[in-house]
Amino acid sequence: MVAQKGRDLLIKIKSGNEFLAIGGAREKTITINNEPVDVTNSDSSGVRALLENAGVNSVSVKLQGVYVDDEHLGALRELALSNLHQDFQLVIPGDTSNGTYEGTFMVASLEESGTYNQSMGYNLTLESAGPVTFE
Repeated sequence: MVAQKGRDLLIKIKSGNEFLAIGGAREKTITINNEPVDVTNSDSSGVRALLENAGVNSVSVKLQGVYVDDEHLGALRELALSNLHQDFQLVIPGDTSNGTYEGTFMVASLEESGTYNQSMGYNLTLESAGPVTFE
C-alpha cells in the first residue's frame, strides 16, 4: 500500500477554458452529504426505513491556507461578494483511487485573517450548486 500525499489534492477554479489550482491551500477537505428521507411507519417493526435514491445530495469543500500572489484568491473573493456560482474541479491523487470531482459551486463562506507577525490566511467553504461528477 502506498500512502497518498495530501499536498497532491488540488482544488481548481475554472478560468476561461481551463482549470487553475487555488494557491496557498494547506488543508483541504471534501465531504459528500446525503440527506436521508425517513419512511419508517407502523409496518417497519420498530426498525428505521429510509427511502432509497431520495433526499438531497451535496458536496462541501473546505480549504484553509495562506495567501500567496495568486489572482484566483481574488476571484474567490469576488464570487463570495457577488454570490455567483463557478465551476470547480477537486483533483484526487493516487494510483488506484484517483479521479476528479467536477461541478458548479458557490462560495458559502470566505474568512480572511492576519496576525501581526505572521502571513495572512484564509478559510474557504464551497457548496455544490448542482450535480457533481467523479471521473
